[in-house]
Amino acid sequence: MPPDHPGLSEEEVLAHGGWHPRYARVLAVTSDGDYGFAVVDGNGDGAELEAEMWEWGSGGWDGAGSSGAGPLSNLGPERTGGGIGNAYFAYGSAPGRQSVTISFDDRLHDVPVSRHGVWAFIKTRTSPHGHELPSLTA
Repeated sequence: MPPDHPGLSEEEVLAHGGWHPRYARVLAVTSDGDYGFAVVDGNGDGAELEAEMWEWGSGGWDGAGSSGAGPLSNLGPERTGGGIGNAYFAYGSAPGRQSVTISFDDRLHDVPVSRHGVWAFIKTRTSPHGHELPSLTA
């Protein structure tokens, strides 16, 4: 059943993530149910990216943690991020591609690559026996 709230958006990340909208840019954003994930370039030059986890609560999206992701020039095809609640995320770069395929929870997922050449994935685990993290397959 789909969530009864809007998915995480670039606008939401900029408005509620503490970023200055004149400089920051969201390179990739995704959500699944009550969990979201975004890759943000805080000053717009690609020098230092942030990997941000988000959670739906109290009628809106709230930041649930972030970590430095290094410069855009060093972002490889895949960087497995980790998890929040029972959702797991991964991200990476794939310039020139329209999508990548991620294996997670015994399924394959087509993930779009943003106009910035960055992809982001988050899914809530449905298999009680799954233990693997999301991984890039193609």
